[in-house]
Amino acid sequence: MLRTATAAALRRVSPAPAGSVHTPHRRGPELQAAWVPLYKRLSKLPPAAPLGCVAAELDRWLCERKPLCGHQLLFYVRKLRNFRQHRRALELMDWMEARGANLLPGDHALRLDLICTVNGLEAAEEYFLSLPDMYKSVKTYSSLLHCYAEHKAEKALELYEKMRTMNIVPNTLVYKNLMSLYLKTGQPEKILQTFEEMRANGVRTDNFTYYMLTESHIMLNGLESTEKFLEDLEKSIPVHWSLYTRLADSYNKVGQFDKAGLTLKKAEEVMDRGEMFAWHNLLSLYASSGNLSEVKRVWSSLRSELKISSNRSYLVMLSALKKLDDFDCMQQVFQEWELTQESYDMRIPNVMIKAYLAKDMTDEAEALRQTAMAQGHSNPLTFYIFTESYLEKSRTEAALEVWRDAGKMVKTPNWAPPPELVKRFLKHFEEAKDVDGMESFCACLEKLECLDTDARDALSRTYVAAGRKNLSSVAHHQIEEDSIETRPG
Repeated sequence: MLRTATAAALRRVSPAPAGSVHTPHRRGPELQAAWVPLYKRLSKLPPAAPLGCVAAELDRWLCERKPLCGHQLLFYVRKLRNFRQHRRALELMDWMEARGANLLPGDHALRLDLICTVNGLEAAEEYFLSLPDMYKSVKTYSSLLHCYAEHKAEKALELYEKMRTMNIVPNTLVYKNLMSLYLKTGQPEKILQTFEEMRANGVRTDNFTYYMLTESHIMLNGLESTEKFLEDLEKSIPVHWSLYTRLADSYNKVGQFDKAGLTLKKAEEVMDRGEMFAWHNLLSLYASSGNLSEVKRVWSSLRSELKISSNRSYLVMLSALKKLDDFDCMQQVFQEWELTQESYDMRIPNVMIKAYLAKDMTDEAEALRQTAMAQGHSNPLTFYIFTESYLEKSRTEAALEVWRDAGKMVKTPNWAPPPELVKRFLKHFEEAKDVDGMESFCACLEKLECLDTDARDALSRTYVAAGRKNLSSVAHHQIEEDSIETRPG
């Protein structure tokens, strides 16, 4: 029965599925209503869920005898990627390919990029080499160029020269990758050359290429000249808001906050008021310039224009208020989020926890931690925030209590605490000759399966320093491990 349902569904994983809702174009701009339930199921999979959970969810969908559309699944992939769920996106593409979905060169380019992000550059290279020649198009070459630009600049330039010898005509994406590469390698003058080459070859320029051009102009000619450059640009094309925010950011960095404010006004005049990311930029940059009144005004406008504020919006606003030290407003915004949030985002309570701890409001911070743990929402950052804060204030017992809760707070697979943090604890207990504290800490490490030789040695030294002879179970375990390692084979 399952095999029959799967076979029928595979026939529907195609560019134009029969008898099911489908996107009229290769990649539609919106998620079709009939496919929203599946997307929600995939996007709500917890980050700590094991590999294979995406495939299992899709198989369940098939068992429910619901159709699948290749176009819509690829839309899911891009959506997941936009929200940095790269592993989930790659799992979805693996599932599609394993079931014979018809992937085009652009889809292979997307998959190559995901492989590089999830599994590294070497895996991406192997995937590219395994592709049939018919799929080694400008799109897949451009994707590989992007991977090299991120990790190996020299190989990126070598690949570009190879593409030229193969008469692969560069497209906008290739030129954008080149510009990013030149910026990364400190060659801003070559960005202008690349831009001029694009125009000479009739290749379409876009907002990103103009952004890179502005970036290079700032580096080569300074802020005043860049301001004049944007004024001249306004006469020929509609200037994207991001060019103004880039200039405003540079003004902030040199302390010219008045000029930053004027530039942000220009950005607000030309931006799409329905674009959430634009509002977030304004909030962050006004906060960096120390302008609390503008932060509050922009927040009010954002909520008025977009009606519903996302978790990301609350995170940006709370971070802006924290930077400006408006604690009362932070509490108001956080309480509003608690009442209106549709999905829990631990990054938001983490901002409040930092603010509480900075003001020695430990009870309030701990209350948030306990509530989050009870609901299973904590993450590694929550753990780091508390341990670092308690150690800085010499509250070792409180920090140790956080360690005991580490298993409840961190759900990331194969997670291990940072070595430097472990060393700080070991050093403290050893210098204090605190055997009980050291034993308790090592027990936590053992529970997390990261009790290593350094920790065992520190435990032994602490016993010797304290003159203790009665060994705990942890110490006995250490002696047994050492005897096994030194026992003749």
